[in-house]
Parts: sequence; C-alpha cells; structure tokens
Amino acid sequence: MSAVASLLTSIVPNPLDMTQQEEIIDFTVALTGSYPANGDTLDLSQLGAISSALPNKVELWEATPASGKPASGYYFLFLPGTTQANGVMEMFNGTTQVSAGTYASLSLPTAFVLRGRAWFQKFV
Repeated sequence: MSAVASLLTSIVPNPLDMTQQEEIIDFTVALTGSYPANGDTLDLSQLGAISSALPNKVELWEATPASGKPASGYYFLFLPGTTQANGVMEMFNGTTQVSAGTYASLSLPTAFVLRGRAWFQKFV
C-alpha cells in the first residue's frame, strides 16, 4: 500500500454533523511508491472512527498551497471496499484514469498536499 491516510490534527478531532448522526473525520493522504492499475488501497481504519461501518461518503481533494503552484490537475475518487481498511483511491487526469507507475513519475508539485474528509455513521 502506498497511499496512507493520517488524521489531520489541526482540526478538532471527530466532530459530529448538525444532525448528530455522522462523525466527520478530516485526514491527509501521503502518496509514496507506485500507483497500481485500477487504484491504490486507502486504509481508513486507522483514523479512529467511532463506527466500524464503511464511510457514508469520502471526498478527496488537492490542497497544494498557492506557494507550491501550479496544482497537479489530477482528480481523486474514493471507492469503498468491504471494510474501512480496503477502500481504493483512484486518480484521474481529466476523464482518464492514471496508468500504473511511480508517484514520482506523475510530476506532482513539490508542495503537493492531498486531503480527505470521511463521514461515518455515529453509532454502528
């Protein structure tokens, strides 16, 4: 696995949504090694969610600072697995999925930052 999710500690840990039904967790994703064909495994089980269920929703976005410009232009999509530990992050360049290869070969900006937000059911 070369995409690693880590809890983003600069935000209040595990806030609840306004309905008090979902736990919201913000995280960063470190990309190392190689991007495999059809996506990289992204383990969300280490984020400390109260729930053991799959996330209701996961968003991934590039948060490269303006000083690290230009942005990469890639689009990231999360596909849930059968557990929190085996979801897949897919990377797209426009409408085409990125081919297998090292992350270094993708010409990511030096200051590249990938962040995510996951919504989990509160009491499952």
